[in-house]
Amino acid sequence: FDIGLRSHYVSSWHAAPLMVEQGAGLIVHTSSYGSVCYMHGPAYGAGKAAVDKMAHDMAVDLRPHGVAVVSLWMGLLNTERTAWALTDPEMARKYAPLRGSMQFSGRVIDSLSRDPVLMQRSGEVWIGAELAREYGVTDIDGSVPPSFRAALGDPPCYSKTIVE
Repeated sequence: FDIGLRSHYVSSWHAAPLMVEQGAGLIVHTSSYGSVCYMHGPAYGAGKAAVDKMAHDMAVDLRPHGVAVVSLWMGLLNTERTAWALTDPEMARKYAPLRGSMQFSGRVIDSLSRDPVLMQRSGEVWIGAELAREYGVTDIDGSVPPSFRAALGDPPCYSKTIVE
């Protein structure tokens, strides 16, 4: 909570006034399937669930100002921290095709920012791989990492609780 959730809150707190002033913007909180299934322990899951709920509640507050807020489940990513898994040949065979690059997430966020119905997406949790397919976005190698919805769970749906 002191790092992940707080970082999302603090960066949004600084960005929101700038976006409100211009009457438009997009805040993307990065989260994970761990908010709805067991992954890495209770603190991780609680933190990710909190990020998802915070995105929803910020969307309610910022909607009148034309600022969209979403939570994005990025899936498995190729990062320096996770590169260790690919040093083992069996792990590489199993997980390499499932992982996306950081550029992939950036491409999804770029497409999301240009979505003509962005405000209709505000307040919700989205799976990056599913948005990529909808927008026609590919990773830098031309692939599209899979959605893990069937194996790990559905994002929470907050749309019925947004107060207009």
